Amino acid sequence: MRVGQVSGCFFGARDALKGVIYAKPLKNGATQEGIISEAMKELSEAEYDKTDILYMQSMGINPPFQNGSEAVDYLKQQNIPIQYGKFSDKKVHACLARNEEGNPAVLINARYRNENDKATILATAEAIAHEAGHSKDNDTVNSIQEELDNLSLNVLTHRSFEKKYPNIFEEQDSFFFTEGVNLYPKLFFEYGADKTGLKARVADKYGHMQAGDKKHPPSKLAQQIKELDVSV
Repeated sequence: MRVGQVSGCFFGARDALKGVIYAKPLKNGATQEGIISEAMKELSEAEYDKTDILYMQSMGINPPFQNGSEAVDYLKQQNIPIQYGKFSDKKVHACLARNEEGNPAVLINARYRNENDKATILATAEAIAHEAGHSKDNDTVNSIQEELDNLSLNVLTHRSFEKKYPNIFEEQDSFFFTEGVNLYPKLFFEYGADKTGLKARVADKYGHMQAGDKKHPPSKLAQQIKELDVSV
């Protein structure tokens, strides 16, 4: 098995390694192929609310895709597979990495590889959307702004699923939900213009990164996040 450094991760709770994450890709079995196939189908059918997209843009956040189908099409066109992997930091939900052949791959945390209930499949689809955004850049440079842009894909996909499957995410209390897909929609749409919770969360996960990069010029929000003290 190849063990390699990864980039563009969707984090859960605070990452102890501050961005230096390593992954060990795993071969998919029948269960994993079934989960991924259904997740990709659900993502391809996800329609992003245009008002939600405008809301993101008003904060200086630019979703890389306008709907889930664009994300799926990109992954397929680039022949980027979806697999599971064991991460050096167990609190990572998913990352863009290299598989056994050394090719780019979206890796989902192996802790979810046998969970084929509908809610987890949808959560997997949201994680895939996030990593598809990273893969679209086709570079190894990352930044707070890039993470904000790709976290918006988690949120837009989640809100689409909530409309399609009302209440499906309620009472989901596993790590994937409490520290991931159920959390970011609340933070992005929290009341008030200051977005204190969102800033604190993103600073905690990604504050060690530069505010922006060539493909993702920093917004005011990204700059404010970078200025937060994340040393504690």
